[in-house]
Amino acid sequence: MKKSSFLLFLSLSLLIISCSSNEECKECEIESNIDTVAKADDLTTALKDTATEKKSVAVENKENHEKIVKKYGEQWDFCTCVVANDSINDAFEKGTTSAKQEEKLMARWEVVDNKCKELLTTPNTTPEERAKHDKKVMKCLKQNGLKK
Repeated sequence: MKKSSFLLFLSLSLLIISCSSNEECKECEIESNIDTVAKADDLTTALKDTATEKKSVAVENKENHEKIVKKYGEQWDFCTCVVANDSINDAFEKGTTSAKQEEKLMARWEVVDNKCKELLTTPNTTPEERAKHDKKVMKCLKQNGLKK
């Protein structure tokens, strides 16, 4: 009984407080008068900004590539990295490797890891980027006869 009385009292109090304001919202009127239709200049500016952003991403990718090459040496192309990683993963997933074979796989993985550092810098944070990356990986695997 106490809970229901308290909830009723709280609800009525909130209702009275929220309805007791007689002030009109002047900001609401101002906001409703703003035109939301895009102007041609705004569209042109937006397109230029997008083009500039794409150029800056390309420049950033080139700079990252140069840093990686300087630190780790020449890098393998995307498909070579995908195929090498896939073959190592397949070997480990079989689970029938001896300790000596595991050592060889780990040594090979280190080589692949150093030659494929650029693969780690590929943007794949958005669902669209991940889907694009997955599609590119599958294409490489299919071209090399590793996936159907």
